[in-house]
Amino acid sequence: MRIGEFARLTGMPISVLRHYDKEGLLCPSHVDYFSGYRDYSADQLEQVRKIELLKNCGLTLKDIRAILEHAGDSKLIKDILDRRESEYQSMLAAITEVRHMVEKEERRFLSEGRSPAVLERDAYGDMILKGARLALPLAARKDLEDLQAACRSLEEEIRRRSLQRISGFMTLGEENGKEIQVAARVLELGEEIKELHEDIAIPFEEDEQVIGKWKVLGEYAVREDFYADTGERMESFMGNRNGEIFFLPGGESYWIYSWTKGFLKLNGGDQSCLCRYELEDYDGSRYMFVENKGDEYRRGGEPTVLVLEQMDHKKYTVREIAREDDTDLPFVEDQRVLGDWKAYDFIRSREEFDPAVSHIPQDRLMYQHMHFGEGGAFTSVYMEEIISGKEKQSWTKGFVLKYYNHTACAYEILTVGGRDYMIIEWKSGDYCWGGYDTDYYVFVRE
Repeated sequence: MRIGEFARLTGMPISVLRHYDKEGLLCPSHVDYFSGYRDYSADQLEQVRKIELLKNCGLTLKDIRAILEHAGDSKLIKDILDRRESEYQSMLAAITEVRHMVEKEERRFLSEGRSPAVLERDAYGDMILKGARLALPLAARKDLEDLQAACRSLEEEIRRRSLQRISGFMTLGEENGKEIQVAARVLELGEEIKELHEDIAIPFEEDEQVIGKWKVLGEYAVREDFYADTGERMESFMGNRNGEIFFLPGGESYWIYSWTKGFLKLNGGDQSCLCRYELEDYDGSRYMFVENKGDEYRRGGEPTVLVLEQMDHKKYTVREIAREDDTDLPFVEDQRVLGDWKAYDFIRSREEFDPAVSHIPQDRLMYQHMHFGEGGAFTSVYMEEIISGKEKQSWTKGFVLKYYNHTACAYEILTVGGRDYMIIEWKSGDYCWGGYDTDYYVFVRE
């Protein structure tokens, strides 16, 4: 059976199966010489079960490989398990110490008249996370700054606990009391980000007022966060990553976007959905509030709010809004780049690069592998797709040239701790169509 079917039966991502093959842990029963397709047999399903059982024991892939290769060596297996048990006992001791430290910190909070965040249910069964207590009255500027800081602190706690805030921030307190407590309604989120596929094939209906370019101001937990009436606009989940979305005449599609009256249509990869929008004229500008079915929604939560500001009413064409680099660069040799490179991390800026830190789990990296060959030959693996051929992409010193989307992706190679790392620009649709600056992939030499 092909790798996709095997992944479905085992519940394992294809990237993990490829990694297991690379580590010699679970190799395909057959690899086609010409196409590179991997085939697995039904007998190997039992091997997967054994690997998962050993992983649940906290064993490393190196230890698992040793156990599988030496299944009859009871002494070797016992030594590995004894070592893991000793490490586990040390970890339990450390957890106990941390628990005591947390309890001590809670007692310190209470002695200072503050309380750590507490999750409760109200009379309607809704979950409410309650945070810091603040003394009344809140009149001076310093008091308002304290209130804003308490809201930010509670927001950090919400994200740390894998919750989603579904209300604006509230202040709770008894009538004629001397203090208030910052709180918010929340939902529990699941761990898995599920695929989302809705029927987006609805008839087009005109809405002249939305045609043109819209600036993405940010993604917010709730619409209330966008307004500055409380003295401070809440931070967008997107930070400073502002981009653009175009509403083309007739609802014409580009990249992952199209539209019809009342809905922004999203269709890309593991997500296709209808996102309802509303318009509002506020403070001299026109804004669009889009129901955003992002990671929180796909983890069992509610839609967040994507806020756009209208920049113009121009009737753009797809050609006009495409962003293209100069890919007509002469070939220059670079012996240092030759060979195979494996995806290691994904970062927003070069400054985030740290070989000791993984910003995204490797099994979620879509850009997986690159091979730099002689004379500019270049092959890459994106998800399950193998992209090769000089008519599609090539390289020259300092750049990977992707002719299929007209981008030149600069790369640099750093050596850290004896290993070569490549930081390369990732000019996806965000760059070509969305108005964003480039992101970066980090690769390590294989």
